Amino acid sequence: MHRALVPSLLVLLFVAPARTQAPGPLAVALGADFGCGLGAGGDVRCWGSNRDGQAGGPGDVVPTPRAVAGLDQVKAIAVGYAHACALRQDGAVWCWGDNGYGQLGTTDAEERATPAAVPGLSDVEEVALGGFFSCARRADGAVLCWGSDSSGSLGTGRSGESRAEPRPVPGVRGATRLFTGRGFACALDRRGRVRCWGSSSHGQAGTRRRVRQARPTVLRGVGADDELILADGFGCALSDGALRCWGQNLLTIGGNGDVGMHPAPVPETRLADVQAFAALKEEACAVTGGEVRCWGVNRRQQLQVPTPEMGGIVLVPTAVPGVSDATDVVMGYYAQCLRRTSGEWACWGWNRGASYGAVGVGSTARHVETPTRLPW
Repeated sequence: MHRALVPSLLVLLFVAPARTQAPGPLAVALGADFGCGLGAGGDVRCWGSNRDGQAGGPGDVVPTPRAVAGLDQVKAIAVGYAHACALRQDGAVWCWGDNGYGQLGTTDAEERATPAAVPGLSDVEEVALGGFFSCARRADGAVLCWGSDSSGSLGTGRSGESRAEPRPVPGVRGATRLFTGRGFACALDRRGRVRCWGSSSHGQAGTRRRVRQARPTVLRGVGADDELILADGFGCALSDGALRCWGQNLLTIGGNGDVGMHPAPVPETRLADVQAFAALKEEACAVTGGEVRCWGVNRRQQLQVPTPEMGGIVLVPTAVPGVSDATDVVMGYYAQCLRRTSGEWACWGWNRGASYGAVGVGSTARHVETPTRLPW
């Protein structure tokens, strides 16, 4: 029998497994001419115009995503027209950017390029931002809002002064979800009812007639199974791949040519099996079958879809060329971003030139015509 030779020195070579970097952020939110992404590690990176501090840190323009200093353990982000907020794992809310209406909740009107905690706000489970106001939902079901009240978005039912600190929305209790549009907001309660408040000039806050400001009003025709997407003069509900919308009908919902006001949700029959939906102001995009289809007011050609004869209006959901693997879509005032099956995000739209960089992909072109990978 032969004995194996055993070396006197045994050298072990350990090869560490390669670290796989996340291909993109977990979530993206877009404002007017900036955007932010939430990283897998709880970090936040923003890009675009920084003239009000909305992209965080120094400088006037941030061309590609840059880390916002002082933020960690973040579980959700939200953006408004030119401000942003982050919800941390401990239930605290930190905000930065434009603060002309007190929308940062810091008891003053000073803009901030560095995130600051909203004083007295704790145990928050959800945060949502409108154009110039902010709202948070606490674990006890209370909804608190602050910022501009010019459209009644703070829930008082009248046009009031701006408020720089959070206060409860009267009549809203037991909330389990929170949604915001540009000038109105809605909350779902434990009984499955949705109450909306704020601007209702087209019935978007659930009123049966046009009113400038609405107190919390029950929105008929929606419930606990609906994901609400609120824009400016209209809102939509997505459930089981079906889309229903109400309010202003500039988008010719249902394709019947009716441009009147719809106080209750009506089906959008031109789309089926909708996976994701986004809307802002007078534009909308939907993901279906891997495609992104957009329609609405396209004055700046920000949608980058073929525009029919009516100039700046895309009347029917039209596919963004070259996209077949989308799983999500988000919209800003000038740009859009989609998430691919790989987890990467790609953005396109009106970049507003090198002085803004709203699309966030490092381009200095006026328009980014093709969905381009968001560097991360």
